[in-house]
Amino acid sequence: MSRIKIGFLIIISLLSFSIKAQDHNTATKDDSLKTKSIELYRQLFWNKLPKPINWTNDYEAIFSKDEETKLNQIIADFENETTVEIAIVTIDTIKVSKNKFEDLSLHIAKTWGVGKKEKSNGILIAISKGYRQIRIQNGDGIVPVLSDDETAEILQNQFFPYFKKEKYFEGTQAGLLKIIELLRERL
Repeated sequence: MSRIKIGFLIIISLLSFSIKAQDHNTATKDDSLKTKSIELYRQLFWNKLPKPINWTNDYEAIFSKDEETKLNQIIADFENETTVEIAIVTIDTIKVSKNKFEDLSLHIAKTWGVGKKEKSNGILIAISKGYRQIRIQNGDGIVPVLSDDETAEILQNQFFPYFKKEKYFEGTQAGLLKIIELLRERL
């Protein structure tokens, strides 16, 4: 091959490597910007939690309006009967990282003031379909009545069998009714 052809091939090769490197750098910058935007959004959500609209706040849109109404009615009836407050919140993955899900659920319980202040008798059920996580936060007044082991059993026996079938309303309702059943027996 002539020197001109070899030189031309070298120049074209260098240009293609340069273009690929620029594409990679642009993609890396885009990913970094996206990550920073998500982190900022999560921090803003943490700092400025929306006020609860009802007993059930479905930020992940896993319940229909009728299902939300049913859950709200069950909780409202029980609260009227016992003063125990139960809140349900679903949290999509854009609002929290997986490793901060439990921290956020506790933060929500405290910020929203779930339970009567003087009795600390609130329960928050936090669900993330996207992360396949659920957390039940029992107030200090509930802990002597409903142990952590019993709460874990409710998760295993009522919530998880339905959740594995992607029947989130059915699992939430079954778990909620079991919690209410146990509290009715003990309060």
